[in-house]
Amino acid sequence: MVRTQRVQRSHIIDGAYQLIINEGFKKFHARNIAQHIACSTQPIYREFTNLAELKSVLTNRILVKYTDFLEDQEPKTLQALSTAITNYAMDYPDEFHRFFLQDSDTIQLVKQVTRESFAAIQSEKNKGLLFDFFWQYCIGKAALAINNANHTDNLEEDRFFQLSMTD
Repeated sequence: MVRTQRVQRSHIIDGAYQLIINEGFKKFHARNIAQHIACSTQPIYREFTNLAELKSVLTNRILVKYTDFLEDQEPKTLQALSTAITNYAMDYPDEFHRFFLQDSDTIQLVKQVTRESFAAIQSEKNKGLLFDFFWQYCIGKAALAINNANHTDNLEEDRFFQLSMTD
């Protein structure tokens, strides 16, 4: 009897992650993942109840990485937080593109992590009104940065934005 090699959970997670990075969420299907890691779909469903569970594991992986990145950057101002988000995008452009710009579920979770950093910096007075504007600004700035479109490290907009959010 020929013994088959068991596909490890970590191999599935890594393969699914790489498939998303390479192809996007449109290709996030069991058959595509299986083909990408050269196995049948059986090991995927043996390790995960469904694809939603696998996606949740991948999303958590990104959230932990992003949270750790922000904590390492230690932003004390909104300009520093904006710069940290752009730095993340520059360091991980494919990941930023797929998880921060394409998948609505992950976008909301990453936005919440950013909201917590924003809340630690911004005064109570304007938090709710300005966060959504701040988020859109930062995501746009980061997207421009990874596409080398009109990006400089010290944008005048950053200084204006910082001044407009102070008490």
